[in-house]
Amino acid sequence: MATPKWAARGDKMDLRCPKCNSNNLKRVSLAYQEGTYRIDARSRIRGLLFAAGGPGILVGRTSTRGSQQSALSKRLSPPTKWSYVKLVGWSGVVTLIALVIYVQHVMSTPVPASSLPVKLYVIFAPVVVLLLVGIVWRHNHSIYERDYVHWDRSFICQRCGCVSEQELDGVRQQSQRC
Repeated sequence: MATPKWAARGDKMDLRCPKCNSNNLKRVSLAYQEGTYRIDARSRIRGLLFAAGGPGILVGRTSTRGSQQSALSKRLSPPTKWSYVKLVGWSGVVTLIALVIYVQHVMSTPVPASSLPVKLYVIFAPVVVLLLVGIVWRHNHSIYERDYVHWDRSFICQRCGCVSEQELDGVRQQSQRC
């Protein structure tokens, strides 16, 4: 039987809760998965219907898909990457709103309207979008990865509920959220 790499020297892996000193710890990723339930249900109905207008046949199908999550699982959820699609979508929404506001302004003023706001928008909107893309890229490639590593190393005490980050090559505890 192969031994895990953190117990290769014959040492017993002894992870303890920093708050209550219990050894009843569970990986946060496992506790998260145990509290998430996927639902995929299908049903059919057939029957005869007798009413004042005469008999009829009733046939129907339904499908339900979704997920349920416990409060603990929501608390222990992994970090998420930020979406580029949402960024582009919100940029489109802001552009559309700015266009509607500008057209409304042009239509309501009797004198010829200035094109300066449009020129400024054309110059600054791409700069802002590129800045936001850079921020999202930085989050997804550095902050997210660091947070995911911390999440993956975390354990939850099943006695007191304290979440702590543990090193698997020793007993040293990094940080705790109790």
